[in-house]
Amino acid sequence: MGAIKWNKNAIRRSLREFQRELDRHPMKVAIGTDLKGAGEGIEEDPILSKALLWLHERVTQTPSYYQDFAVFAEREGVPEAEAEDIVLQLEQYGFVRRAPTMVRDATAMLTDEGRVEAGRLKKLADDRVARANYATNAVLRWLYDQEAPAEPGAFATTRTAFFAGTALKANEVTGAVAELVGDGLAEHEANQAGTDLDRLRITAAGTSCIRSGHTVRSYMDSQSTASSTNNYHGSTIVHGGVNGGVVSTGDHNTINAGNGIDAQALASLVQGLRDVAPQLDLDPVDAEDYAADVDALDREGQDPEQGGRIWRRIMRLAGPAFTTTVATGVGEQLVELGTGLYS
Repeated sequence: MGAIKWNKNAIRRSLREFQRELDRHPMKVAIGTDLKGAGEGIEEDPILSKALLWLHERVTQTPSYYQDFAVFAEREGVPEAEAEDIVLQLEQYGFVRRAPTMVRDATAMLTDEGRVEAGRLKKLADDRVARANYATNAVLRWLYDQEAPAEPGAFATTRTAFFAGTALKANEVTGAVAELVGDGLAEHEANQAGTDLDRLRITAAGTSCIRSGHTVRSYMDSQSTASSTNNYHGSTIVHGGVNGGVVSTGDHNTINAGNGIDAQALASLVQGLRDVAPQLDLDPVDAEDYAADVDALDREGQDPEQGGRIWRRIMRLAGPAFTTTVATGVGEQLVELGTGLYS
């Protein structure tokens, strides 16, 4: 039987056509799709991430390959009966291998995949953006689970106040709270009853975000910022209510009216953010990011979607400082102005 001959030119043409189709119709993954094995790990599971880091540390310090997770369970105050479940879950990820014994127990060894994941967790624990996004989602979910308004500080005592095996910092929690309030997903109890400012409640929008299955960022980006399109025939139409208004004459006109941002209000917000920068007491890295975000807001803030993203970054960085280190009233006014422009 002769060797198979491939038409290389035909193969190249097929590949080029396939790539053009991909460019025209990029693949999309639905919210909530399981992406394990595609860059997503166990960073959002406080017990598994801590367990893997504990195992990595133990095998580094002791010569034994196999470790008893009952020791980890005792350290964390986890029921001993759950130790075997932790091992089973880590085994499903390929991060550990159980001891070859006839009796099932909580003893396991770290695999090469586990070593790689432990290293990834340690790097991810220093990623400020990833930590901020996780904190925002976790605080909102915690508020959803509360039966009454709760003090944000109580969140720090929960299991979910951990990311990539490390505890969230106080400023990360307060930043998450400021962002949720700024996005209208949570509100201080005082906004309703004039009581304790330290108590927080989830809003109807926050409940919708949780029940949609989206992350906070995905949910906020999905909110309607699209322009409205109007078709008219044989008439003269004056379109007002948007930045600059639009006048159209003639037949079969299609008008796209965008959600305009008040230029004067945006200028006031940018100037105010710059004026209070010295009072925010940010560390050098955060101060540099803050200044860059304010400049970006000045350049791109007229676009409601892009400006909204930049405003949320500013709130993550300096939201808590607006109400603690800035002169009384000024910080709140900036938050109110920014939220009004990008709600």
